[in-house]
Amino acid sequence: MLTSPLENLVGAYFHQDMFDLYDDEFAAVDAFVASDPERARALPNEVARVLHENSTEDELEALLRGFGLAFSTGGVTYREWLTQIADHVRAST
Repeated sequence: MLTSPLENLVGAYFHQDMFDLYDDEFAAVDAFVASDPERARALPNEVARVLHENSTEDELEALLRGFGLAFSTGGVTYREWLTQIADHVRAST
């Protein structure tokens, strides 16, 4: 079963060993974009949908943890963090 771009990014790149492999989450995002540019281009639209459908931080956290997110977003809200990720992908594709 093919996962969504966001689920793939979170589950495959934002795991507990991420910082052993990448300097930060944006380096992990760059690796995701390089490995699957077509799916990466779909990510910003998916993030917009997820933000629309999940209005609270608790809902966003539950969704991301369910996808496998294994670290803190560094003091920004999940909404802000996902927006930063989407903007980074948009600028990279």
